Amino acid sequence: MSTAIAQIASLIAALLAGGAHAQGNLWPDTENEVSVDAYANEPINTYAETADFRRMGRAVGMLNIVTDVGAAPCTAWIADERHIVTNNHCVPGVLEHPQMNATRIVSVEFLAGFTTPGQIEEAERFEVNPIPVETDKDLDFTVLEVMGNPSARYGTLPISGEEIAPGMPFWIIGHPLGKSQHISREGCRAATTQTIVDLRLRHTCDTLGGNSGSPIIDSSARQVIGLHNSGNKRIGVNFGIPMSMILAKSTVLRAAVPDDDGAQVYTFSSFPKTLAVGEELSVVADVVAGCAPTFVNVSPTGKVTPIPLQFFEKIEVSTSQTRYQVSPGGRYGLQVLPEDPKGTHQIGFICPPQPFADQEALKAALRDVLAALPGGLSGEAGGVQYRFGTYTID
Repeated sequence: MSTAIAQIASLIAALLAGGAHAQGNLWPDTENEVSVDAYANEPINTYAETADFRRMGRAVGMLNIVTDVGAAPCTAWIADERHIVTNNHCVPGVLEHPQMNATRIVSVEFLAGFTTPGQIEEAERFEVNPIPVETDKDLDFTVLEVMGNPSARYGTLPISGEEIAPGMPFWIIGHPLGKSQHISREGCRAATTQTIVDLRLRHTCDTLGGNSGSPIIDSSARQVIGLHNSGNKRIGVNFGIPMSMILAKSTVLRAAVPDDDGAQVYTFSSFPKTLAVGEELSVVADVVAGCAPTFVNVSPTGKVTPIPLQFFEKIEVSTSQTRYQVSPGGRYGLQVLPEDPKGTHQIGFICPPQPFADQEALKAALRDVLAALPGGLSGEAGGVQYRFGTYTID
């Protein structure tokens, strides 16, 4: 057990023994996490990696907040290439916790990929700037800058500002008590009465300390619709903040939500930039809804290799945008083989305004795009949108 994780465990034990939870109370008579009826917050690794919630859970990680008096865990999730989201009472609000008496935050880390109970060493750690990019105490949200672009490897979570209906089914994915990733899904839904009171979304999903900052996911639309932050044992209900309220305050998160007016958005990213034999490449591509992109890899010698579309996980981000991604540990992988040529490769997609009439039309479009690539990795050639990135095999 690392020193930081030992500090987390001892802090949680001390706080629970004193009748409080790991993060401070946002509202009077409110404790941060509540088990509603029989506790049903399950280790996520008991489900198949192909399950939608496991795929979405890749973008959810543990936030390790180290202060001058100890450490505390929260949950955070990836919104875009540079930003993660958590609660204000986690960062910077941990400094206001009456039982911690911390005076400064020493460091913050985002731990992604911690899904096996007791195997914290499997997590990939990303440095986080503890000074918020955006934060709001009333809405209890904070946007933080994360280094190293974890989205390229773990993806992002699509955000929705849609209205929350009574009884809407939810998933909550997070790290209760700083443990491996868990999911609350059984009996997890919006309250059927008084669904939203003042700034609070009432829900029945089981959580524990450390779940603060977890995304509340609309399990039908597969989008983040709220931010979990607290609970009240006396009335047996948990609380969150509707994303619609947060989006009204957050410039960063509004920019992460695709336009619903049909605005064309095309992006491409890959990670890491350098690979060795046996390592896997992560790819995330956003295209206009309705486009069936053609993905290709261009070797250092100019050989073009198509990448089957079924290799990609398809996520309907909104009515106007679709995301395709390949991540290590998924059903398919983009693994470097011994026979793959060393050097710098180009990888990306082309997207025509209309489906290609035949293979000859596809080949012609590829020729136009390949001819245009030396002038830039993104743009339009012959009416076809293209977005590419590069990686190097050592």
